[in-house]
Amino acid sequence: MKIDKYNLSKEELRKYNRKKAQRQAYMLLSGVVLIVLLLLVGIGVGIYNLCKPSKVQEPELTDNTEVVIETPEIIEEEPEPVEEKIETVSEDAVEAEPEEEPEELTEEQKLAALDAVVDTYIANMTLEQKVAGLFFVTPGQIANDNSMTAVGSKMNEILNEYPVGGILLDENNMETENQLKDLVFNLKAFSTNNIFVGIQEYGGPESPFVKSGITEAVISGPKEVGDGNDNSGAYTSGIAIGTLLNSYGFDTVLGPVADISYSEKGYTSDASFGSDPEEVRGMVRNAIHGEVDQGLHVCVQFFPGYGDVLSSPSGTRPVSSRTAEEIEKNEYPIYKDAINGGADFVMVSQIAYKSITTDVPACLSSAVVTDMLRNDLGYDGIIMTDYMNTNSMIKHYKHADAAVMAIEAGCDMIVSPGNFQKAYNGILDAVNSGRISEERINESIRRIYRVKYEKTINYSEIQQ
Repeated sequence: MKIDKYNLSKEELRKYNRKKAQRQAYMLLSGVVLIVLLLLVGIGVGIYNLCKPSKVQEPELTDNTEVVIETPEIIEEEPEPVEEKIETVSEDAVEAEPEEEPEELTEEQKLAALDAVVDTYIANMTLEQKVAGLFFVTPGQIANDNSMTAVGSKMNEILNEYPVGGILLDENNMETENQLKDLVFNLKAFSTNNIFVGIQEYGGPESPFVKSGITEAVISGPKEVGDGNDNSGAYTSGIAIGTLLNSYGFDTVLGPVADISYSEKGYTSDASFGSDPEEVRGMVRNAIHGEVDQGLHVCVQFFPGYGDVLSSPSGTRPVSSRTAEEIEKNEYPIYKDAINGGADFVMVSQIAYKSITTDVPACLSSAVVTDMLRNDLGYDGIIMTDYMNTNSMIKHYKHADAAVMAIEAGCDMIVSPGNFQKAYNGILDAVNSGRISEERINESIRRIYRVKYEKTINYSEIQQ
């Protein structure tokens, strides 16, 4: 029922207004509460929509809305099958990613790696072992048996006491093929220092294998090859010599002779390839290549050469009048090719060159060994003396003095000394007295063991 407020008393009107104010207050409060609730609900819905994956809203359709549905174009051709690549791993091998090829070591790096091995070996050697290692001797010179054909306990003891650098055999040590093979094998087996076992061999009828009767096959010698004027013949001869020596176990060959035959009556004319320096150069180079290709250590003989010498060093002292300028012009090119071709040894002659060494044999003179061969030709391989047991050496020099002079001149190995014991003690005494330093001995031993160990270094492992 509606109240007529104009007919109310003042007291009734106050009550009416008071109740009206209370109702308004309640309504206002209820509105505020409702608004808060609506806000909370809105916030909750918003959070829910954010977290919930959105759903694409479908268009609202009306009676007048035309719906167009686009369908993809149908391709009549069948799609090519997709080949699924499945990588399988074999039980035997796992195919790894290709690795970059390591750069090849330089010659300096190879030499440094080789010297590291050699220096380790030298550090464990006694002075006596080092000095013994400077000698390349015959069995007779250390065992007093020039015709040794078998190695027994005596030789074993000698090689342990005097571990020489090399053993030089000849026809006197040959009986049968099997005997020679056993001799070479046992010499290596009884040695503790990777010994060289060598022989002088040029081919031709003077071959120790032919002279001993161990073979009848004659390899073409230098004179025959030279007369044929065919460089390839020198290489073929070198291959044949290498094959022959390999079959018996030899690892070192003394030869070829690089002398120019200035006279048909010269001491080495039969072992020379001829009189033309350029032809001799090519044939010596090819002969060395053939022997090196067969894995031999090659010693080229006899720097600077016996070419104009008529007398044998087994008699009077050989003397030459050739000058340093002549040798540089004619012999240097031959030896440069020999060195570059892989010669591990160069044997220096015992000739006295009047204008260079006066009356001193070349192999005892630093003017030839150091100035010419080491410095001029840049050779850092093994320098060997000429055969030291010839009359021309023994008559003029004591065994000890000759050996000491050879080391002082720059040689690395003493070949066939007249008396091994005296020569050995002479060098040992020279070191102990301070005349020769132990470092000088180490220089020669280092060159010797570079050759002995060069083929044992695996450079590919060093690269990794």
